[in-house]
Amino acid sequence: MADPGRSPARERVLFVGWDAADAALVDRWCAQGLMPNLSRMRSRGASARMRTTADVFHVSAWPSIFTGTTADKHGLYHAYVTKPGHQGLLRPRPDSTPYPFLWKLLSDRGMRCVVVDGFLTCPLQGLNGVQIVDWGSWSWFWEPTFSPESLGTEVRKRFGPYPAEDHSKVGIVPLEDFDGFRDRLLAAVRTKTDVVKWLMAREDWDFMLVVFGESHPAGHYFWQFHDERFPSGSEATKARMRHALGDVYAALDRSLGELVQTAGETATVFVASGDGMGPNYSGSHLLPDVLGRMGMLKTAAGGRVAAASGRDSSGLSGGSLVAGVRNMIPKSIRMAVSNLLLSRAQQEKLSLHFKTAGIDWRQTRAYQIENANEGFIRINLAGREPEGIVSRGGEYEKTRDELLHTMQGLTNPDTGTRAVADVHDIDRLCPGPCRSLMPDVVVTWNMDARVTTRLRTERHGDAASSSPPWDITPYYTGNHCPNAFAVAAGPGITPGATLDGTHILDLAPTILLRYGIEPPEYMDGRPLEPLTSRPDSRPSVRA
Repeated sequence: MADPGRSPARERVLFVGWDAADAALVDRWCAQGLMPNLSRMRSRGASARMRTTADVFHVSAWPSIFTGTTADKHGLYHAYVTKPGHQGLLRPRPDSTPYPFLWKLLSDRGMRCVVVDGFLTCPLQGLNGVQIVDWGSWSWFWEPTFSPESLGTEVRKRFGPYPAEDHSKVGIVPLEDFDGFRDRLLAAVRTKTDVVKWLMAREDWDFMLVVFGESHPAGHYFWQFHDERFPSGSEATKARMRHALGDVYAALDRSLGELVQTAGETATVFVASGDGMGPNYSGSHLLPDVLGRMGMLKTAAGGRVAAASGRDSSGLSGGSLVAGVRNMIPKSIRMAVSNLLLSRAQQEKLSLHFKTAGIDWRQTRAYQIENANEGFIRINLAGREPEGIVSRGGEYEKTRDELLHTMQGLTNPDTGTRAVADVHDIDRLCPGPCRSLMPDVVVTWNMDARVTTRLRTERHGDAASSSPPWDITPYYTGNHCPNAFAVAAGPGITPGATLDGTHILDLAPTILLRYGIEPPEYMDGRPLEPLTSRPDSRPSVRA
């Protein structure tokens, strides 16, 4: 509802994020009437399928939207990252990104901001407004935090805990309670909607951002029921859960209708997703075997690394005595003991250790940065990695080129179909200040190749696994694809306008210009002119 005490010239923007909500599914379900509120927004505003940084780094989409910069600038590209001077994997630090999030720029210009569950972000000191971090996010990159702290007490008292599990509690062992998980996701949408509506009434806000994470796990775990061709799940469960994914999208649409109504007619509303979801035919679980066959990756026991299996996602379980004993214990038991005895930070540190514990760095030229989607390969470079063995210059280039060539030639031996959509040389693609945190070669998979348990190389034979990707941690049947979209409606936006050829990087500079703030020069996107003007347009000032 509009605040009668506010000046009509004061800009208000409500930004609603639907995490990993797929553009193609949204199009289909809008056409079928399942999402009437988003359809209504499209008819009275502008909409677009958008290009996205998720075409190479799917986790980078939200930080790219929030900063207006590419992954090699903000450095937040994956759940596990590398860093010069450290051997192995680390978790990304959203507080170390060189470029500020959008709400910091707005706050510095006097705008009052309310931010709820911005994905891969952190609390900001001195923010003009309130912030909730990783309360209802699918993946946590910070501890759940309310700023101010008193806000958390009041939210818990009024609304109780967030109803659904986060990524650390789902995907560790195969999900069996599909009905219950769907119901908890629907309850989570309801609870977060109520919290945001309450914040709208409680705060005198200029900018409000909320990301709904529920579409993300729904896509991962319910895809097998949505996709009739997908070779997983019992027929009885498929019949019962056929509409589970659509149920979550419909709940998000009902939430949108309530939030738009509460924000009032003078507010500009954006709805966006930085990437989408499709069937999981990723071949990343086979990359350790491919690298082993190439002689690039060796275990501490001196053997070749096997492909990942249903018990382990790294392919390194045989690399050391400790890792071998660990993987003899069922993961459900390990997690129960870990949850009982260790803090979340301790669990995370132990998990990171075991992801590369089986590698013999003295004989390893390249290794995989674990990823259930893209294939991330890091060269063990001398002077960058503490135990690096590949010299800079010609040896590095030869190793990189060998990786690029081999990955380009990967096929599904069952069909002869090329297994990769593209292979990326990150030195050429990502020249930004955070390049050193990134892999050296990235493989994006051709999901139409339907890779399951085998990959054929041109020179090194067939890599094989006893399990398809959805039977390996984190047990995804749906996986990310670069199907991004945005819809915007509000004062000054032409009904029915289309924004062909636009990019998610354009959203941050567009929102800044809505407030009359000239986007900073470091941003890689450009303001979308059909979305920047208001009937009461004001001259712009530089951020």
